Amino acid sequence: MNFARARRFAERLLRKPAREGLVTLADRNYFPGVVMLYRSIQSSDYPLPLVCFDIGLSQEQRQWAHGHLPSLDIRGVPQDRDIALIRQAPEDPALNKPGKRHWPLWICPFLIAASPFQRTFWVDSDILVLRNLKGLFRMLDEGPVFTLENLAPELTANKSRLYELLPIARAFEPGRPALNGGVSGWDLVRDEPVLRAYMYPIRRAFENSEIKRAISWHDQGALIWAVQRYGLEHRTTNSKDWNCCVVHTPAFQRSFSWDQEGLEEIRGLVPDVNLLHWNGVAVPWSGNHAGIP
Repeated sequence: MNFARARRFAERLLRKPAREGLVTLADRNYFPGVVMLYRSIQSSDYPLPLVCFDIGLSQEQRQWAHGHLPSLDIRGVPQDRDIALIRQAPEDPALNKPGKRHWPLWICPFLIAASPFQRTFWVDSDILVLRNLKGLFRMLDEGPVFTLENLAPELTANKSRLYELLPIARAFEPGRPALNGGVSGWDLVRDEPVLRAYMYPIRRAFENSEIKRAISWHDQGALIWAVQRYGLEHRTTNSKDWNCCVVHTPAFQRSFSWDQEGLEEIRGLVPDVNLLHWNGVAVPWSGNHAGIP
């Protein structure tokens, strides 16, 4: 192969989409979370690209990301009929967590399906990857990956009425699995039926308000239904360390500089956790953006 052909071959390889990566979503309130999520991925043992679906970033934030975060791909929300119906639905009562809205909490499976990576992990934008990202992706070799709810597992179960309205044709325990939807892993080819099952209760919920009321915690309850439908309870991690709520760690209610130095401080404080999640509590970057717009 001559030099010119070799160069063209290399250029084609560089243009080839990455087979593995992570996806999240954010608006302007959660952009500082995306920045540190990105930094935590890039400084991990397995740096990979991150796609952030834009549900209300500012123009300044998008421009800043373009200049500072080369492996971050900010994309618009897909022009999807399901997402459009969810966005147009009347808003539910306000959430306890400031800056959060209801409709984005229902669209996760539709964004996962829009991922450019065949092997995709969904990660909420209030999560940091502290270590062992390669190990997380290796778990995906054997099937989809789901992670434990460890803040309030007793509250995760769907209401029994859901299974009357959307029956499941196999024996299962309604309270299992107690999973958290903030981290999940998918091979979009192999796991397509499960992902479609994840979408199904959400589609039905926006046709039938009784179904919507019977689903616990928005799309998380729909994911539990899909796992039960396909008998994949065993694909939920046994350890909380793959999606650990910060309340279980010394990082809870502590302030950090929201930059690489602060990230390393958190890694030192929390040596046994792989992914750390600020679910159910105040986000750690409030009023402390360290130069992030």
